[in-house]
Amino acid sequence: MDEREGEAIPDGAVVVGIGNSDRDAETLTWAGNSAQRSGSPLHILHAHDLSAEMAAIDPVAGNAISLGPDGDLGNSGLLGETVASARERWPDVAVSGSQPFVRPERALIDASENARLVVVGAARVGALKRLGLGRPSLAAAMHAKCPVVIVPQGSRADADGPVVVAIDGSTHSAAAADRAFWIAELRQAPLTAITTWNVEVVDGLVVTTPGTDAWNATEAKYRAIADKVIEPLRASHPAVRCTVEVLRNSPAKVLTERSIDAGLIVMGTRGRGGFAGMLLGSVSQQVLETVSCPVMLVRATPDS
Repeated sequence: MDEREGEAIPDGAVVVGIGNSDRDAETLTWAGNSAQRSGSPLHILHAHDLSAEMAAIDPVAGNAISLGPDGDLGNSGLLGETVASARERWPDVAVSGSQPFVRPERALIDASENARLVVVGAARVGALKRLGLGRPSLAAAMHAKCPVVIVPQGSRADADGPVVVAIDGSTHSAAAADRAFWIAELRQAPLTAITTWNVEVVDGLVVTTPGTDAWNATEAKYRAIADKVIEPLRASHPAVRCTVEVLRNSPAKVLTERSIDAGLIVMGTRGRGGFAGMLLGSVSQQVLETVSCPVMLVRATPDS
């Protein structure tokens, strides 16, 4: 193998994408801690886009120009330095690295075929400081074969807050719940399962008043949806302290608010709504724009 391509990605690794940006430290911290907790290998990926490299040749000086934060070129010594630092920081973790000559998004998607997890960062942009997923991070969120963690710029990447999972009855949210229980058990953290509702009609009337029969019946219906997913997982993870909450509100708003104190938000890539061909649901997109803590996106397998 070409020495610039580096080492092969181990099966079941936590794969973290770096790109010569100030977000790399936060992203690497989350990935390294995850690998240590789960006993997984850590693989650091720093991809180079050859077409961008050719376009970045200075015709006068004749040398390549660093392209900056998305990892198309970056510092040629970055990978070796990062791998060495990670090995020192997590001595019990098997750390490897590679820098393939492909677009970063292609490298992340390819790596997800055999990875346990792909971890990428997201920058805050604009006056409102919303998260803006770059091309590699967005592509990984939409197309990766394994769960993807988005680590927002400025988030508490190594925080010990509760794990929060969104439940809506879809196969993707069921897969997210399964993952959330496993993570909560590893972290010895409490787990909060949240299901929400907004507009419900009972006997021809919109449900608006707490404590009425219609309100209680609506809450019972949504709690049953969550319990159907949660109860079998409680049985298989008895050490996890799980609380189910049924709330009337927008799911994106609730999850954004909870992310202020959470250690991790876990959610499916799509919910019950939307078109079957959508790769990333509207709620997932809204949460990714406004969240304060890392978010894990989980896609159900075809036979789920």
